[in-house]
Amino acid sequence: MKALIIGSGLIGTTSAYFLARRGWEVTVLERQEGPGLETSFANGSLLTPSMPEPWNAPGTWRVLLRSLGRSGSPLKLRLKALPHLGSWGIGFLRHSSPQRYERNTVKNLRLALHSLEVLAGLRRELGIEYGGAAHGSLRVIRDAAALERALAWGERLRAQGGLDFRRLSADEIVAMEPALAPIAHRLAGGIHYPVDEIGNAYKFCVGLAEHARARGVEFRFGTPVTAIEVGRGNVTAVLSGKSRFTADRYIVAGGSYSPLLVKALGLAVPVRPAKGYSLTFEHPRLEPPFRLPICDDDFHAVVVPLEGMIRVAGTAELAGYDLSLPEARIQNLLTLVRQVLPAAGFERAQAKPWCGLRPMSVDGVPIIGPTPIGNLWLNTGHGHLGWTMAAGSGQLLSDLLTGGSPSVSPEAYALARFAAV
Repeated sequence: MKALIIGSGLIGTTSAYFLARRGWEVTVLERQEGPGLETSFANGSLLTPSMPEPWNAPGTWRVLLRSLGRSGSPLKLRLKALPHLGSWGIGFLRHSSPQRYERNTVKNLRLALHSLEVLAGLRRELGIEYGGAAHGSLRVIRDAAALERALAWGERLRAQGGLDFRRLSADEIVAMEPALAPIAHRLAGGIHYPVDEIGNAYKFCVGLAEHARARGVEFRFGTPVTAIEVGRGNVTAVLSGKSRFTADRYIVAGGSYSPLLVKALGLAVPVRPAKGYSLTFEHPRLEPPFRLPICDDDFHAVVVPLEGMIRVAGTAELAGYDLSLPEARIQNLLTLVRQVLPAAGFERAQAKPWCGLRPMSVDGVPIIGPTPIGNLWLNTGHGHLGWTMAAGSGQLLSDLLTGGSPSVSPEAYALARFAAV
């Protein structure tokens, strides 16, 4: 069987690898000049089953309204994005009811935990070096009431999805991560999630692409898709300029651009871009060294030690397909990292800013599986959990296409779930 995959970010590359491992002939089309050069490039570097919550939490509409005109809002709506949201925006708010929010959180948690098991298997099998470490993450909380709410929510996720965690006092946080000693007096406490990991997503993507190529996967870089041909209910070819590519199965793994790729086919994929930002600081001056990733509740962002550098990432901005880097957003992240690690002396001149468009589905859960077009499949909509869910999503798609036995319920991630809404 032949498969053609559109996109070689984390999701497209893992899909290609698992299909090739099942003996399929795979071609990947990518408009960039290499794998992982868009949203997978400089993300937060955290693999976090501990953060399975969709962005449309109960009360999101208030957060979005307050974000208008406020550059520091963690979830921000840009007015220019409103025409692109349409019915998706209404659905996004509809899925923020407490019942749907909790149900979708558990779906994400189950796939995230499974994905980290799959990733561990890939490490053993392939020996990919991507700066990974599996010491868990620290969530620091400054308000006592907020800490109690977080612990109560954690107990619900432990009961429904098996998320493990441990409550920490401020002293225990410092014992685990001495670099946080300067802010210990401000902390009500925190939570350690032992399952979380860190790793350079871009390095992993490049490394896995090499292993996929060794299994016969053909990567066609610098090959943007210009059209998809359909006849008699099936895709007949994918076009890139004058080049025509054919296969038995076609997989769209184009992240936030997936809906645009299939729109002309009459297929509505409820995914929109959520812009995220990161700053990377190379060779930080910290004594003692910073060892564990920090998730800061007050600032809604993460600070991650990664192979001789520190990366701070956060925010979700509904701004359409805008890839500009406003200085106000850069300053927000700079303020955050100074609040978490005040002794590091971070300066704007040191920071390497970046932004990417996370593909956010309308309910906050990825879309993996078939479409109404007979041989067209999707693997997209992972939002802020693309790195966390990549290995499990690639394996799940491969299982579905090859008749394997999925380790998670595929119905939870099927496009067909929206038909009933």
